[in-house]
Amino acid sequence: MKIKLVSFTKQGGKLCAKLQEELNRQGHCAVGYCKYYSEGTKLLDYNIKEFTENSFDTCGAIVYIGAVGIAVRAIAPFLKSKTIDPAVLVIDETARYVIPVLSGHIGGANDLAHTIASILSAQPIITTATDCNYRFAVDTWAVNNRLHIANAESIKHISAAILNGEQVGLYSDFPIEGDLPEGLSLSSNTRVGICISLVNKQIFEHTLQLIPKQYVLGIGCRKNTKYEDLLNFVNMVLMEYNISPHEVEAITSIDLKAEEEALLLLCRELRVPFYTYSAQELSLVSGEFAESSFVKATTGVGNVCERAAIKACNGKLLLRKTCSEGMTIAIAKKEWRCKF
Repeated sequence: MKIKLVSFTKQGGKLCAKLQEELNRQGHCAVGYCKYYSEGTKLLDYNIKEFTENSFDTCGAIVYIGAVGIAVRAIAPFLKSKTIDPAVLVIDETARYVIPVLSGHIGGANDLAHTIASILSAQPIITTATDCNYRFAVDTWAVNNRLHIANAESIKHISAAILNGEQVGLYSDFPIEGDLPEGLSLSSNTRVGICISLVNKQIFEHTLQLIPKQYVLGIGCRKNTKYEDLLNFVNMVLMEYNISPHEVEAITSIDLKAEEEALLLLCRELRVPFYTYSAQELSLVSGEFAESSFVKATTGVGNVCERAAIKACNGKLLLRKTCSEGMTIAIAKKEWRCKF
């Protein structure tokens, strides 16, 4: 997860630097900003409103080290929806408490709070009702199982029913593995329920529609490719194969493209992570691929898009390398199951 941390005092700066180091060690991409410079972090040389606005558009989580009120006032103008807002957390300067403020389930703030609390030996303050009552949280489960939530407004009906002891139905067009959590049943004779399908099916009076993310796009492109050209190319290919953008789990490429603006903008548009691999990592992917001597001379591996797509999901190629004006795409499909 891409995480931005910000602090406002020297003591907070030391905490910020420690967290940045530890979160990066765990595989996150964390960057710390401090009002007063602390070694290893960046100087916060613009106001907190600008910092927050930029962070809402570019990262998965924002961690404020200071008072809750500072965070609340900073994020208020930029709130949009529980499905797209980043996780927001607050840590007091003495590192006693870690408080998820926004996007506890879908954005992963609750999980991140536990991670940070473990690093700091702090107390996570979790306030979401399903977690406090140790009940099934459908939005957390959906995110962890790579499901797109088509109608987030129905989450409240599912959560309320579970908290009130009412049975929640489950319908799935995909295989189901594991034991259902308390409160769920494979019945369509309930008032509220969950539907896992690629098409909209109103099975229940209040139906939460969940769409599996089964596809990974492996993409290559020339340096400084125009974003509009890449977006049009990808949309054309997805439409041809009848794949909804909501079914895309990730975009992947070679690490040489880690900062390619068009690819970063595409990931932001589709709201998916961007994974990149070295030429050596890609060369170790087994299978038969459309090799190119030019691509190998340029990148160090004979095929980027097919290998990257397979590497990211360990699935099977649905679409082999397809080219258009310096852009290439391959699509891998993984076997998706409803797991508990």
